This record gives sequence, structure tokens and C-alpha cells, in this order.
Amino acid sequence: MGLTPLRWAGLIAAVIFAVASVWAYRRGRMGNGDLLLRLLVFVVPLLAVSLEPAVFTWVLDQFSFRKGAPRGRTLGATIVAVGILYAFTYLLATRQERTRRDLTRLIENLALEQFRLTTNLEQFAGAVAIVIPAYNEASNITQVLASLPGEVSGLPVRAIVVDDGSADDTTEVARRGGAAAVRLPMNRGGGAAVRRGYSLALATGARLVVKMDADGQHEASELPRLIDPILDGQADVVSGSRVLGAADPNHPARELGIRVFAWLLSALTASRVTDPSCGYRAVRAEALRDFELYQDQFHVAEFLLEASKRKLTMLEVPVTVRTRISGTSKKPPHFRYGVGFANALLRAWLR
Repeated sequence: MGLTPLRWAGLIAAVIFAVASVWAYRRGRMGNGDLLLRLLVFVVPLLAVSLEPAVFTWVLDQFSFRKGAPRGRTLGATIVAVGILYAFTYLLATRQERTRRDLTRLIENLALEQFRLTTNLEQFAGAVAIVIPAYNEASNITQVLASLPGEVSGLPVRAIVVDDGSADDTTEVARRGGAAAVRLPMNRGGGAAVRRGYSLALATGARLVVKMDADGQHEASELPRLIDPILDGQADVVSGSRVLGAADPNHPARELGIRVFAWLLSALTASRVTDPSCGYRAVRAEALRDFELYQDQFHVAEFLLEASKRKLTMLEVPVTVRTRISGTSKKPPHFRYGVGFANALLRAWLR
């Protein structure tokens, strides 16, 4: 018996897909695993169904998807189709994640090379490295850098400004202000800039690493509150809290979000968290070395969860959070910020 038009169509589709997959494989556009998955999940089943439909019927019978039964052939075929769709979704997600990792590695290497070419790394040895992520903060960064003391608690203070692909001259202004500064080739988000800053600080041999905002919201005079508990051996991570300290008036929706996420993070980390979004914090460099950070945005929750997973001693201290010196906030509107924070928190916890 000859093939029906539908079976011919399936056969032709399987051959075309197989040829395209092998062609891409031979040119290095996919690995062994991708090729095998494509052949086993799509090509082989489609060839089998096109050439000998009884094979598919036999498979459905084994799972009790018999013709005329309550769980009939239609349901069985639907489940198989969903399974194939899921396999390809997984394949695409894996490829996307691999691309993201490759891009992240490229940006890291470029930033590190730029940092080594423009910075005397020896001046950071044993110092407090202040990591300052910045995006279009040329009008504020000079004042922030000028507020930093030459030393704190007996340790020299050195600033690292990570320009997250700014459209202005943030990098040049930061260097004129005495900071070591690198410019990332593209804007990835505050979390990505902080991650780069941490890796640069660890490459210098700094003793402590402090993350501070570039818009002037954090008071440099309060650095000892963050640093001293670590030097005294009381904690590995010290986070600032505007709830324990003070802050300029905020939107009621954001205040509510702070309380809700503070409760949730306290439960997840089994520690007291009163301010889940304050980015003013200090960490012992050696403890930071083992962190695995992925979030490009809303990175504070991920940092706290990672510290909890590493069994680090965490402490909160009161700090003051001011209104930014000038310009507009880079944070999204309140609802989008809450959704983004919740998404980042969930992804970090699941991972």
C-alpha cells in the first residue's frame, strides 16, 4: 500500500529536519547532545509514524490508549505531542542559558582585562573595596567618591566603580575622582554590575567588600557600622537597614513591599531581615569567593539567600537611606518592581 499524502508530508518533514540538523552539527552550531536529542525526539518518531503507523499504534496500546477506550488514541497522541513539545522547550531553554553564560563570561573577561590595564592592584591588598555599580551617574559619582574616607577602622578604602554601559561619561568622571573604574560593553542591570564588581574586588586581594549605591543614597560616614562587626568576628555579612535606621519618605506601596518581602526572606533564611532591598552591605572577601550569583536585577534577595545557604553569619545594622542627589531612579514602577523582586526571589530560592 502506498503512502498517504499526510504520511508523505511527515516523511519529507523528517528528512528535511534531519538534514538540517546534521548540516548544523557539522558546522559546529550544535553539540552532540543537541543533535542526539533532535534525532531521537523528532526525526526517529516521525519517520516511524510515516513509514509504519502500526508502530505508533503499538506504543499507544502499551499505555492503554486503545481505540474506543475512555483514554483513547486522541488523548494518547496529545500526550506524546506535549512530551515532544516539552523536550524542545527544554532544548531551547538550555541553549538560551548557555548563550547567557557565554555572554556573561565574555563581559567578565573584558572587565577584568580593562581593570588590570587601568588599575594598580597592589593598592587594594588588605583594603576595604567599595563596589559602586553605576548607570548614567556622571552627575552624582564625584560627590559619592568625595565622601569616602581614606581609611575606615584602620583599613585603607579603595573604590571600584562598575559602569553598567552608561550613555554618559560616568567611567571618566569616576577615574578623575580617584576610583578604579571599568565600563561594561552593554547595560545588563544592577545585579550584573555588582557581580562584576565583586569578581574584580576578589581579584585584588581586598580584605572586605562593601557594596554602595552611586546616587548618594548611602552615607559613607556609616561605613564603620558595616565593617566593624566583621572585623570583630561577629558576622560574615553585615547589611544596612533603613527600617532599623532612618530613611527619607518613600511611597506607601514600596513600604508595604519592604515589610512583606522582609517577612518572606526572614522565613527563607531563618534569620532576621528587616530591609530586604537595601543594597548597602559589607561581606568578608573570603566568604564572598564561594558565592554563586546569577540575577541581573533585584540582586539583594539572591545575595541574602546565597549567604544563608553558605551558613554565613548575617547581621543587620541601622543605616540612613537618603533621596538620590540628582536625576531619576533607575528602579521600575512600584508594581513592576514588586513583581520583579518576587520573581528574582523565587528563582534564587528554587536554584
